[in-house]
Amino acid sequence: MVKAVLFDFDGTLADSSPGIFHTALYTVRKLGIEREYTDEELRRFIGPPLRMCFSVAFGLDEALLDPAVEIYREEYRREGMHMMSLYPGMSELLAALKAKGLKLAVATFKGEILVKQCLDNLGVLSFFDTVRGSNEVETRTKSDIIKLALDDIGVSPEEAVMVGDTETDRGGALSAGTGFIGVGYGFGFRKGEGYADSPEGILRVLYPEGVEMIEKIETKSAPAAIGPYSQAVKAGGMVFASGQIPIDPATGNVVEGSAADQAKQVFKNINEVLKAAGTDITKVVKATVFLKSMDDFGAVNEVYAEAFKSSPVLPARSAVQVGKLPKDVQVEIEVIALV
Repeated sequence: MVKAVLFDFDGTLADSSPGIFHTALYTVRKLGIEREYTDEELRRFIGPPLRMCFSVAFGLDEALLDPAVEIYREEYRREGMHMMSLYPGMSELLAALKAKGLKLAVATFKGEILVKQCLDNLGVLSFFDTVRGSNEVETRTKSDIIKLALDDIGVSPEEAVMVGDTETDRGGALSAGTGFIGVGYGFGFRKGEGYADSPEGILRVLYPEGVEMIEKIETKSAPAAIGPYSQAVKAGGMVFASGQIPIDPATGNVVEGSAADQAKQVFKNINEVLKAAGTDITKVVKATVFLKSMDDFGAVNEVYAEAFKSSPVLPARSAVQVGKLPKDVQVEIEVIALV
């Protein structure tokens, strides 16, 4: 039974290739080397420890390795580490695994302090119970790093699986005694080799019987979440949208006017959130209307009826009067929709 999942970083959790390629080329240019490198040579730079990358992938002489590592680290912290992004669906995968009660860890050749900064910048550091990487002199093997992570979380190798995109990851997992899942979207393995081709594919390998991923919905065309919540969440073929108030996303200000005027802006925001989730207002199955005053029900109801005029089946609805709404608006509406 799997109790923990360990992730490589580069090419598995995040697409860090733009920053790595930039920094590697910057380094050799700084050393006075002007030759061109092929895509294959650049790809080999991702994964192993830095000294090995410069030696094997770039063919640098031994005397240049220490200066190269120093230049690389300085430039990567300055520029390269900010040129990365999570693979699509990765946040949802991590949330689904945590919801299953699994321990999560990172086992990477990146330095521990640096990778923690990267994870924090990407907004996913809190998912991980431990982060382990290379020591300063790069003497740790991948197996060493995996074992350190397992010790941190108190899980035996037989209860853990390593997820990675290179033969180095697979070899480290084999040596440490963990299971292994290769991914075909990273830098080492290729699609079609029988590996997971997406973060959701990792979940299918771990749970062939199926487990639901929870997807965060976010759009700049509707007011941003200003607290510990999402604009909407998609799960189980449904979209659960947070209550929308009459804020104009272009200005960030509450739309002035009557309750009906505010309701029109509310529905504009709802439509944008549903659009971002891949659905529309005709798929809404439940709506809840919150009013500052029930005296405005009739006027808001007219706006509501117009908003749902194309729906083949009108959604179920509740309408309640509340003491006060955020920003002292007159109306807030939340919806649940099919995808």
